[in-house]
Amino acid sequence: MKKLWVLLFICVSYTAQSQVWFEAAAKGTYGFKGFLNSNIMDDGRVSYDLPTGYAYGGRFGVNFGYHNGISVEALLADNKQTFGVEGPLGIRQDYLINWKATDLYLLYRLYGDKTFLELGPKLSRLSALKQTITTGSLVDELTLEKGKDYVDYWSAALGFGTYVFGAANFSMMLGARFEYAFQDLVGEQGKNRKLPLPTLVPQYSNYKSSNPYSIQVCLEFNFGLGYFAKAACGRRGFFFKYD
Repeated sequence: MKKLWVLLFICVSYTAQSQVWFEAAAKGTYGFKGFLNSNIMDDGRVSYDLPTGYAYGGRFGVNFGYHNGISVEALLADNKQTFGVEGPLGIRQDYLINWKATDLYLLYRLYGDKTFLELGPKLSRLSALKQTITTGSLVDELTLEKGKDYVDYWSAALGFGTYVFGAANFSMMLGARFEYAFQDLVGEQGKNRKLPLPTLVPQYSNYKSSNPYSIQVCLEFNFGLGYFAKAACGRRGFFFKYD
């Protein structure tokens, strides 16, 4: 994180002769969210579903000139993974694993002609957990502990988008974002409990991680706040608000 702030300082210094634009945005995302586990994906006893999820929140952006920018985002995300599992007595069991998180992003944006490309890290802080196992009409809900059974994780995020329409200091952007976590969602206590599929018999001989992923369509409403420009005399800068 310290290196990222150093990079931001260098960008500000390098673009000192250019205008620095500030903007805020409300945004929402929807699409496929879940996790990938190679043991489960290769297991013929398990039907691996492709569930959907969503996120919503805000973004604050600092743009240096017309092509480079840094964005900070905070989104409230709802994620889930579902499975159909052949139970120990040959009876089907339906799994639902639902985790809510606050997703925090630090993204670099490269702007083109009405388009943008973005990339950077994301930290997902878990806020709520729920896991149910449904066998026929019986629903069993597991007791879970954040930070022990399932844990926070870092992801890499890559996205792109395009300008849809705008007026004055307002614009709407439509895009897509792809994310993949290189860390395991399951914690040490969860591994001991055989999560994410504790009733599977027999269990896997080699443990494989459960890595969250996200493929989302993003809708963003941007509001220009103003800009900071260096005066012609070079002595000081001014902040101008939009009318």
